Amino acid sequence: MDECLICAKHRGTGPLHSAHEIWRDDLVVVSHLPPRDAPVLLGHLFVEPLRHAPHIDDLTDVEAAAVGSTVRRAAIGLRAEVDPEHVFSAIIGTAVPHFHQHVYPRYRGTPESIAWHDSAGWAEAPRGGDTEVAALAERLRPYFTGV
Repeated sequence: MDECLICAKHRGTGPLHSAHEIWRDDLVVVSHLPPRDAPVLLGHLFVEPLRHAPHIDDLTDVEAAAVGSTVRRAAIGLRAEVDPEHVFSAIIGTAVPHFHQHVYPRYRGTPESIAWHDSAGWAEAPRGGDTEVAALAERLRPYFTGV
């Protein structure tokens, strides 16, 4: 599907292609939220099927299992590398019609007034630009490759 932004990202083109890819296999891609004009929450990851599938129910059983296993590995990596209070996951993809699951940390010290789904809303949450995101992506890679 040529007009899909996530499919274009997976091909290395389009406006999302600068995302820091952490890992991919023949079914799933993991990347970090790209810092565009401002630093982003460190550890905000995306898990996406490589094949175009607009919704969760469009995934095959094999793809759904691969996504689930990959989300688990993302959570293990985030717990080990950034020591968050929680690791959350959400499927909210209303803006781009290609299934993508968000996996992101809630850092220790986040005020209770910050909703679970707005971990990035805490002004003191660790953020980073390209250098910091690339460094975290490198530290997370072994949790997917087993190396």
